[in-house]
Amino acid sequence: MSAAVLATPTERGKSMKLFRSIGLATLGAVALLGFGLSQAEAAKKPIYSPPYDVEVFVRGSFNGWGLGHEMRFDAVENEYVAYVELTPGGYEFKIASEDWSTVDLGPGDDGIVQLGVREPITTVTYTNLLLEVAEPGVYAFRFDVSNLDHLTVLVEYARKGGDGAEHYTFYYPGVPYFFDCLGEASPVIADITVEGTLHARVNPAGGAHYRDSVRIDGVGFDQLGRDYQLHLIAPEFFNGKPNGSFAYSDRARAIFVAKDGGPNLYFKYVYKAMVDPTGEVKHEFLLYEDGCR
Repeated sequence: MSAAVLATPTERGKSMKLFRSIGLATLGAVALLGFGLSQAEAAKKPIYSPPYDVEVFVRGSFNGWGLGHEMRFDAVENEYVAYVELTPGGYEFKIASEDWSTVDLGPGDDGIVQLGVREPITTVTYTNLLLEVAEPGVYAFRFDVSNLDHLTVLVEYARKGGDGAEHYTFYYPGVPYFFDCLGEASPVIADITVEGTLHARVNPAGGAHYRDSVRIDGVGFDQLGRDYQLHLIAPEFFNGKPNGSFAYSDRARAIFVAKDGGPNLYFKYVYKAMVDPTGEVKHEFLLYEDGCR
């Protein structure tokens, strides 16, 4: 069984059946090349323990000073991290525990937090940190505890917020598929379009929910001049945590419908999504020949 892989622009090799790979360009800001530290890199870094024996939260005017944004401890980077979706405007916040007494951290100097700049924080009462953002999006709050005498917080843009929608369209002309059942009519030469919109929404409890509406359309002809049409709508839904990479895959069946008296051509369709720790996504779409009906 051969396969057409909508992933990279290289031809993977030939045997008695052609195995062709055609390129799926990365999805702008949604696509990423790396997926965290390698095992070798991670092995070189020490593993830290959290300095607090209670949960720590980002509490501010964006969440009613509540517990909706727990900070997860990164044992490699020795920091707490939370992802908060913000709209343009000004906000006040602090780093605190649920009881407001075990941990209650605010301004270490003027309290003005600039994006991408570490701001010193310390134990304070009735004084908050001030943050202003101009662009909607999901922002990472990084609480550095590597030096307990000089604590800092860093706020930086992480990814698109709201529905996080990224629309994509890719066109692949002249893809050959080989079916033994077609005999002298094999291969089928197809023009394929992959179109979809990836949505990413932050969950209030942490992590993100992804929704990808994928549509694949194609037209093809075999060596006897018979026409085929492909149409597949495959919505995908999956969840992920913000502080860990993961992969998601799903399978379905696609059909090239014969328009001129030939047999229908069946494919196995595979959807793959690789998500990095910040929620960025890289895709692969695969179509495998699966015989005639």
